[in-house]
Amino acid sequence: IAKLYDAGFTADGQPYLALEHVQGEPIDAHCRRYAGDLRPRLRLLLQVAQAVAHAHANLVVHRDLKPANILVTDSGQVRLLDFGIAKLLGAEAGKNSELTQQHGRALTLHYASPEQILKRPIGTASDVYSLGVVMYELLCGMSPYRLRRDSRAALEDAIVHDEPLRPSVVAGDARLRRQLRGDLDTIVRKALEKDRGRRYPSAGELARDLQHYLADEPIEAKRDSG
Repeated sequence: IAKLYDAGFTADGQPYLALEHVQGEPIDAHCRRYAGDLRPRLRLLLQVAQAVAHAHANLVVHRDLKPANILVTDSGQVRLLDFGIAKLLGAEAGKNSELTQQHGRALTLHYASPEQILKRPIGTASDVYSLGVVMYELLCGMSPYRLRRDSRAALEDAIVHDEPLRPSVVAGDARLRRQLRGDLDTIVRKALEKDRGRRYPSAGELARDLQHYLADEPIEAKRDSG
């Protein structure tokens, strides 16, 4: 996680964050180098999940996880950025922080969880959903949403109601579909459960299943029949 050096408000009321400068590229751009090889992408995603799990262990929910906030350095290390709309767990339910209130609704729509769209209380499972969207895109190269029309309302409806197709169904080539079929389908779909009670409850549990997969061990998530 990129270091936070300072935060506050300027004399004229403008909120600011002073963060460590990280030299790197967004994780989606970095992963395009790997062509059909999924394991390097999964190792990066594991780093992301572990970083988010560390934030959760310190009672912080990021609330804006997306490729632009996840950089990869030249040495292959993931750095998680921009906790500008993060929220402390245990803060008043349904209320945004003072910094967030300065900028209105706290989300990037495409990576938002159903509970963010519905303006319900946000917990660690919301970050898991956003990680699921990032995983889906990095592993199969497509968005999890199939919109019937190009509008904000259609995207919000898809986030809340539409079950994404399995990554192995939408992946672009046969080799990729074979790699995704089975455990990776299961991991991604569990992260993207609309009902947060059925989702991975924390990024740490998602990280454990990624570790199991990379070690050729059984994952904890159960396959569904969909």
